[in-house]
Amino acid sequence: MDSPQSTPQQLNSKAALALFAVFALVIYHLPMRPSTALTVHQSIVDALLASNNWGRQALIGGIDYPVLPSLALLISTVIGSFARLDGVRLLQAIVLAWTLCYFVRAAYYQHSWFTALIPPLLLFALPQLRNAALTLDPGWIAAVPFAAMFFHLVCWHANKGLRDLVLAGVNGGFLAFCGPGPLITGLVVVAVLSAEQRRSTTSMDSSARDGIAPLLWAPILYCIALWLLWNWLVMDDMLFGLRDLWLRADNVRPEQLQQHLDSAIPLLLFCLAPMLILVLKSDLRVIARCLLPTLFILPAASVISAALGANPASLLPLSAVAALAVFTLVAIAGFGHRVPRGCAIMAAACCAVYAIHSKQAFPPDTRADSAPAREEILAYIDQFWPDSRTALYGLRLPALYSDPAEKRFIARLDYQEQAFLDQAKDEQLHILVPPPDGYFYPLAHSLLADLHANGRPWLFLEKQWPGNWQLWRCVIPPKGESRLEHLR
Repeated sequence: MDSPQSTPQQLNSKAALALFAVFALVIYHLPMRPSTALTVHQSIVDALLASNNWGRQALIGGIDYPVLPSLALLISTVIGSFARLDGVRLLQAIVLAWTLCYFVRAAYYQHSWFTALIPPLLLFALPQLRNAALTLDPGWIAAVPFAAMFFHLVCWHANKGLRDLVLAGVNGGFLAFCGPGPLITGLVVVAVLSAEQRRSTTSMDSSARDGIAPLLWAPILYCIALWLLWNWLVMDDMLFGLRDLWLRADNVRPEQLQQHLDSAIPLLLFCLAPMLILVLKSDLRVIARCLLPTLFILPAASVISAALGANPASLLPLSAVAALAVFTLVAIAGFGHRVPRGCAIMAAACCAVYAIHSKQAFPPDTRADSAPAREEILAYIDQFWPDSRTALYGLRLPALYSDPAEKRFIARLDYQEQAFLDQAKDEQLHILVPPPDGYFYPLAHSLLADLHANGRPWLFLEKQWPGNWQLWRCVIPPKGESRLEHLR
């Protein structure tokens, strides 16, 4: 028989599990639309399932298409194939349900079931949050550790338990695998949390306080070191994942930042008003101080990523969840007086009205629309070289012409001329080079940009499409196929 002390906890666990199942079932059947990032992540998963080398490279080396979303999509795809479910929708349903359960549990932990219904109602009642939730994007996996951090911060604030403090740091570590924006968010939240725990544990001796900080920092620093190690093992370059983003920075002009301001979520900036009231007048000011930097980091990261031409990895999901965290804090916080409570509720209501009438979100990515069709490329090549394969380089280009079995397209993450020439000795090769607009490859110090402009002595430009896409053929004949050797 269960002990009386364990019964309430078990009932809460059973209720949370039932709530998760209901949320996941409902969300799975909601109408959703795919995102641009989904195409790349799906191509990485297909390549991994086909044991393709590009899949292993893209899983580790792409910082704007990070590790955790691709791995989560891979797992959901495998599970979905056994259960005869759509792996992408299954991942979205699990992640959203998991995230909502954390917010519901946090609200119930502080108040009641009525307050716990506020987060799911807001997520699907406010159009801006609903549009983000119904966008099929593996980057939504970043919402789970962020929501878990929020939940454990609420628990830590209530009981000052070391377990919740450490779990908040562990979940912050997972954000290191979700892209540059989530990584910076995790680092800043852990830094603020470390300072807050030192302030709140003044009764401890200095050695005890100093011992908590390594527990908070260890998970995220370990995840960063692990990602660098993977880059060294797979790409033979520890900083390979950072190099592409660094090279893109050379092509940013200050006036471009203004053109991409619409890609941020201004709702977060409006949420500053209720958040500042929470920081100054609520009993949850410690949690509000930990989350306050995210309201600056996420919009700034979205603007910068758009200006760099990089994928805004997990920024839309994290922005939606950060806004949901502000509304939840206003609902569960105590203010001690009705005036600050009324001001916080009114500020939150203004944010909700803005979210209802605002349609701003990340704009659709149309820079690949001018790409030649796959059938057109193959039909042109097959006129004279039916056995030729076409080399594709980078992350976005191989995803555009996905071929996990590499029957007609060879994909590699980085362009290395010597490796291309060695491959050309064994078979006839073409290479497809996109226009130098900074989308498919960085312009600074890029061999592909130089190839597009100047070509190579051992390449012949066979076709150039109106969108400035180029198809080159390697004129070095494979071994045993040279007509000159046959004549000799």
